[in-house]
Amino acid sequence: MASTTDTNSPTNQGLKSLRILCFGDSLTAGFSGYGYFHYPYATHIRKKLKEELPDTDAVVDVSGLSGDRVIAGQFLERIKAVSEKAKHTPYDWIIILGGTNDLGWSERPDNIYESLTVPFFTMNDTRRAMMWDDGLHLTMDGYEMMGNAIAVKLLELLQVAKDPLNTGPKKPPKSHDSQGANGDD
Repeated sequence: MASTTDTNSPTNQGLKSLRILCFGDSLTAGFSGYGYFHYPYATHIRKKLKEELPDTDAVVDVSGLSGDRVIAGQFLERIKAVSEKAKHTPYDWIIILGGTNDLGWSERPDNIYESLTVPFFTMNDTRRAMMWDDGLHLTMDGYEMMGNAIAVKLLELLQVAKDPLNTGPKKPPKSHDSQGANGDD
């Protein structure tokens, strides 16, 4: 398991601790260039957290296995092993990306890509070439964009956790039509 911990930092004393695990398949590993390069998005999460939370020692570990499958692979055994290993120093957050390889075998590509944060088919050719390596894996720029997008959302969640009264965007009030026949929700 790789870690993006900054080993050159002076001292971690006095800093808040934040432990994050990025777990998954080749997308988590940062597989690019047909395996010649790896650019884990976790690197960019850590960088963004360090910029936004300078008083926090953010440890971001990576456990990505190219080709792993949730149904017919080692995915579940791996997550159990990581959880067991981290029992005494648990993670505060675990980001799981799984099922990409499974979906590749049974789902239509347009159904898969519709649910991605980075919409492959709606990008113009120039942007697609910049972000996507082989149609499934990302380029260095693509992994950076993915890491930054996750970090922004994680920072929002951390703010809500720090201030429980800040519960994020308010839900619009239910219209009268959405109530049940007896007026109850």
